[in-house]
Amino acid sequence: MATPETRACLDFAFRMVVGIGVEDELYALRDGITIAHPSGIERVDLSGNGALIHLVAKAMQAHLRGVDLAQVRHDLIAADVGELLADKVQDHLSGCSVGEWQRLRERVAFYMADDNTTLNADPTAIIGVT
Repeated sequence: MATPETRACLDFAFRMVVGIGVEDELYALRDGITIAHPSGIERVDLSGNGALIHLVAKAMQAHLRGVDLAQVRHDLIAADVGELLADKVQDHLSGCSVGEWQRLRERVAFYMADDNTTLNADPTAIIGVT
């Protein structure tokens, strides 16, 4: 099960790379690789745009934990991601405003609450029958 931080970063990275606005509904599933949106459910694999989405999400996580974006780029290059892809990741993140980073933190809290939600009703109870 993916952490709330992982889910929030995947959510934001998907929006950023695919071009979905914050007003559009999007939900990262607990597996940490699947996104539900109004058009359907999409598994974000590690090919094509999926690789960029995952790298942006991981870079977001690192930055949330205090790693400078320039260091994130350096680390990506050191991991043999390639300079072009590392530059794309940095370009996506360097344009984020303070408000967008705050919305990401709020989304982490949303997924944290989502993970801690439990059903209060007995799922086997039949409603309306006495």
